[in-house]
Amino acid sequence: MIPVPLVRRLLRMKVKVSRNRLLQIATLVLLLAVVFAFLFMYFENVGFYTAFYWAVITMATIGYGDITPQTEAGRAVAMVAAVAGISTFTALVSILAEYFISSSLRRMMGMHRVNYSGHYVIIGRGSSIPSCVDELMAAISSGEVEMRPIVVVFPDESERKKVELPEEVEVLIGDPTNPETLERAHVREASYVILALEDDSKSVFTTLMVKRMSNAKVFVEALRGESLELLKGAGADRVILSRSLAGRLLASSVFEPEVVDVIDDLTTSTGGYDISVLERKNLWGVPYVEAMKRLREEGYFLLGYYWERPVLSPALDERIPKGSKLIVIRSGSSSGKN
Repeated sequence: MIPVPLVRRLLRMKVKVSRNRLLQIATLVLLLAVVFAFLFMYFENVGFYTAFYWAVITMATIGYGDITPQTEAGRAVAMVAAVAGISTFTALVSILAEYFISSSLRRMMGMHRVNYSGHYVIIGRGSSIPSCVDELMAAISSGEVEMRPIVVVFPDESERKKVELPEEVEVLIGDPTNPETLERAHVREASYVILALEDDSKSVFTTLMVKRMSNAKVFVEALRGESLELLKGAGADRVILSRSLAGRLLASSVFEPEVVDVIDDLTTSTGGYDISVLERKNLWGVPYVEAMKRLREEGYFLLGYYWERPVLSPALDERIPKGSKLIVIRSGSSSGKN
């Protein structure tokens, strides 16, 4: 009695073959080669490997001539094999060419699928996308974050044309609220997902889908303050209220423009200085002033530490708590891993 699991596997295989023309033709070529091999082996009294080799060479119309039929029946098999080979191999080559052309077109249109794991996925539109990509790539170059592939998803082709991204960035086109688009971006295996959709309702819905599909950390740009709780409730790990931040910087430009310049420089990895966070276990328990001296020798200026919340400029004799991260300013020319 045939086991039920085996029957199910065979049925699934049959369905896959029936839906895929390439598999159909490849299966037909293989079956014909086996049939002709058995016939040649029977009529010419040779081994199966030799007969199979002859069948493939004959069907491919290569015809080395090292093995030739010696009987009338063998010659008949050879003629049929040659004719069948021409038709089936031609069909196979044409389908392969069609497949590669279709795959290239899908990639050009951003409709392809990626198979990365642990990668960064950036979904959205507008000027936030190139800025995010540039900052992330600068952080990767300096060793601040782990080197992983970057995948950018635009909602439509018009958004893609508005920005110029580095060649190493994989670009997909598709509606981020459609699960199929997230599947093509392989969100299921992503480590971080960044959303900058310029539509808070779509951001909430997309965050819910990403969290349902993946364990990735999700960082979201929000436009309205009332969306903060909704996005956090949807599972966003961090929400940035971009317009509120921009408004404060614009107001500061009126009475303290120098401060705005400093903030812009500190928050950009490509600027002269960059604010960063380090994890230095060797400095846990060390007085703050001693930690400042040691980091100063490495080109860092210590601002404070992060322990459940930012603590800036603590007392000089205060010891760095175990498990905390150090908040530092480093010059753009300095490099080092967190």
